[in-house]
Amino acid sequence: MLRYIRYIGAQAWQGFWRNPVMSIASTATVAGMLLLSSFFVIAQRGLDVSLNFLQSKVELYLELDDNAKPSDILALKTRIESDPSVDHVLYVSKDEALTRLKEVADKTGQVSLADVATNPLPASLEVKMRDAQQTKQLASMMRDEVGKGVVTDVVDNPSVVDKVLTITRVLSIGGISVLGLMLFVTLFVIVNTIRIAVHARRDEIEIMQLVGATDSFVRWPFIIEGVLVGIFGASIALLVLAASAPPVMGAISGFLTIVPIDFGPLFALALAGSVLGFALVIGAIGAVISVRSYLR
Repeated sequence: MLRYIRYIGAQAWQGFWRNPVMSIASTATVAGMLLLSSFFVIAQRGLDVSLNFLQSKVELYLELDDNAKPSDILALKTRIESDPSVDHVLYVSKDEALTRLKEVADKTGQVSLADVATNPLPASLEVKMRDAQQTKQLASMMRDEVGKGVVTDVVDNPSVVDKVLTITRVLSIGGISVLGLMLFVTLFVIVNTIRIAVHARRDEIEIMQLVGATDSFVRWPFIIEGVLVGIFGASIALLVLAASAPPVMGAISGFLTIVPIDFGPLFALALAGSVLGFALVIGAIGAVISVRSYLR
């Protein structure tokens, strides 16, 4: 068994260097695809966090009737909080609303509200959404409450919600499409590299089959050769990532300064493991496809 493993390893290594130009080109292509995929994953993580952050800022404001009973307001607040799409509901009194307005006016310096004698602002419920996609539905339900003695108006910003949801859909579809294309290109390169290696050794393979070699015996050296292409490509991609990660992640964090993005060691380890695992799997699959088509 040990001799067979050594034979497979030696044949795979010799096969990789039998056509060095094609092998190096394939390795470089795989490294490039893995590198692009990694940068895309990093950017996608930043955008996902940003979108989740924006979705968490989606709010509904329910202006309350000055004559509404506290028990009715509490019942409405409890009913809204029971909705799974709602994160939490905050009650803002008339005095607190006026205090907020004065603070904003003081910061801008454009208008002074220090001498305001009466409070024209209503009390309100601020509804923080957990699922921005349900904002329109909840707003429609709350508008049915207008005129029933508690809610006088519902304030939302549907254009912002629509933009956030549109960006989310575009990124999801675009991300799947880009990763799918990269997977196809990488698989195509490895399949053709191993196919050339198989073709170069066709006479040797025929002799091995004539003396009783099984398909498995013929197949494994080429599978390991495909794995080698994946390992070398992943190693190059990870080295480039390690060198370029600090400025790239710093640029993303700097661009999205208001969003709490954490590119910690766990993310780096997960990304490295994914790159290596993807390279091994795609290298083995490409080799299996090439050898199977030849053996048939």
